[in-house]
Amino acid sequence: MGEKTDWQTAAAHPTLTDQQLHIWRTPLQLPDSQLEACRRLLSAEEARQADRFYFERDRRRFIVARGTLRRLLGAYLQADPSHIELANGARGKPAVVHPQGGDKLEFNLSHTTDLAVYAFARGRQVGVDVEAHRPLDDLRQLAGTVFSPHELAVLDSLPPAQQVSAFYACWTRKEAFIKAIGEGLYFPLDHFDVTLAPSEPARLLRVQGDPAALNRWQMAAFDPGNGFSGAVVFEGAQTTLSFWHTEHRDREQEGR
Repeated sequence: MGEKTDWQTAAAHPTLTDQQLHIWRTPLQLPDSQLEACRRLLSAEEARQADRFYFERDRRRFIVARGTLRRLLGAYLQADPSHIELANGARGKPAVVHPQGGDKLEFNLSHTTDLAVYAFARGRQVGVDVEAHRPLDDLRQLAGTVFSPHELAVLDSLPPAQQVSAFYACWTRKEAFIKAIGEGLYFPLDHFDVTLAPSEPARLLRVQGDPAALNRWQMAAFDPGNGFSGAVVFEGAQTTLSFWHTEHRDREQEGR
């Protein structure tokens, strides 16, 4: 897992400046009344996408994850969450479709099992990833398909008791990076190195063919909760990170 993280509950939605990065987490299993409040925020296409899920569990998770995203975006943009237009970039990275001269709010999201995390920044690209730990009988084989030679050497040097957490530390940091740069899995995962040993802070070590990337991109690990690992990658320096819980309201509360 990441470093111990102080998750806060906001009495009012926090202000996000250019020098700040906000990370939010939310549970994806909610009562029906709160699920319905999330569903009402979805676009028509998102509602159709939700209905295409075969399993009820997956449908509910999608509705909560997208409804929560829209609620947070609405608070940052001071706009009706259901009217915010979202689009995917050429490689699939989601973004707000801004009006000319609009607020350049950047975001990224990730979810695993019953937890979602979101990252928000102004005027800088950001990527975030969260993974739930599970037993991995094929840990070394799986690492061999996505880790760089340097990362594999570090993993092999660790005591067996540390290898699972190191695997997820590496996995989330690599995923956060390729999401931040907007390339997704189009960018080869073995073309860059990140730290993964418990004794090392989260950091980008090498990007093949782009030495300037080490100064452009910053990386941080965080603890989403017991049994999870999380990482965020963002542009620039002099950034203050803060971590927040969401608070879901049901239909009656939203009408008050």
